[in-house]
Amino acid sequence: MTAERKSGGRSLTLSIVLPFLVFLGIVGGFLGSSIGELSAGEDVTVTEISGCTSEGSAVNGQTPYCSGKWRFADGRAGGGRILGEEIAAGDTVFAGDGFAYASRSPLVWKVSAGGALGLLLLGMVIVGAVLYRLDVGKRRRED
Repeated sequence: MTAERKSGGRSLTLSIVLPFLVFLGIVGGFLGSSIGELSAGEDVTVTEISGCTSEGSAVNGQTPYCSGKWRFADGRAGGGRILGEEIAAGDTVFAGDGFAYASRSPLVWKVSAGGALGLLLLGMVIVGAVLYRLDVGKRRRED
């Protein structure tokens, strides 16, 4: 096998793997905060609501939210934006230090969709690598 063919194989492998790794890093970074929030959050009780905005929707990038305060099971208090539709004092929401959602489901959807995208990308790289190896084997037999 010539040195030219070896270096061509490496560059093709890099051209397949490198974009995958970059995109996987982006997906991982996107999912990292959501996974962290899922693991750090807990169900809390809303103690006070100071106002809600229902402008926009998640579809157009403007998630409705309420400003309020909540109490954790251990007695700590938190406050800020609670992402989601109308919330009232006494409601249970999913929150942690610095974040709150009307329910856990938006985070579960983000992580599930991102995980599915990551698996799809992994499958594409595997298929690309298999097709590349089949093509290399075919070229060797022709020579």
